[in-house]
Amino acid sequence: MTPNLLKIIWFLLPICSLGIGLVCWPEIGQPARWGVIVLNAVTLLGWSFLSVRCFGFRKRLYNFLRLLLAGDYEAGMRTREKHTDEIFVLEDLANQVADRLRTYDSLRAARVSIHSRVLDLLLLQSKEAIITANVEKEIFVFNPVAQKILGVKRKTFSFESVLKPSVNEAFSRLFNQAITGRKTNTEGLCFLQLPGMQAPARLSFLMMPLRDRDETVRFAVLTIDSSGAPS
Repeated sequence: MTPNLLKIIWFLLPICSLGIGLVCWPEIGQPARWGVIVLNAVTLLGWSFLSVRCFGFRKRLYNFLRLLLAGDYEAGMRTREKHTDEIFVLEDLANQVADRLRTYDSLRAARVSIHSRVLDLLLLQSKEAIITANVEKEIFVFNPVAQKILGVKRKTFSFESVLKPSVNEAFSRLFNQAITGRKTNTEGLCFLQLPGMQAPARLSFLMMPLRDRDETVRFAVLTIDSSGAPS
């Protein structure tokens, strides 16, 4: 009943006022009764107008916030130019919030796209063997140099296919230490065998996790020293 408490109070007020008026009606003199009737009629019209405005705004605001939380930044609130009251001001502010979020989302998407293209370019042009780890998507991406060293044609591998095999236990332990343990640059020498490789390669890794402000690692860069790799 609590979510509907305001509705109950809102509709209870005119009922109470009408009840009091009926009780006091015999005490009101005949000349004053028409004035009371007009006053109550004006009050009822004003209450009806506010009810339509407030409950309509509540419905539009609920849908607006629901769409925003769902990631639909194109959402907005329909405003009525004829009613420039406080509700109109709130609707206009809500539309400004949607515009700001839409602008921010466009800038963020453009920045992510630029960063992704720059990273791809660096991976392709780098003369060092580099592996990138996307922690959120749980994938490793190998640049051409790393692919050549390991003798694989695929450039992407899932975390499960790389970290789960027992032959890669030392690599998995080293990786988890860098990502969820120390969260700092971590070096180590261990075996790595990817799907498609006939034998594991003994390599020296430098794992560099990239931390967010909340100290969460969402991305990491791994470099390979190929001195122990098979020819």
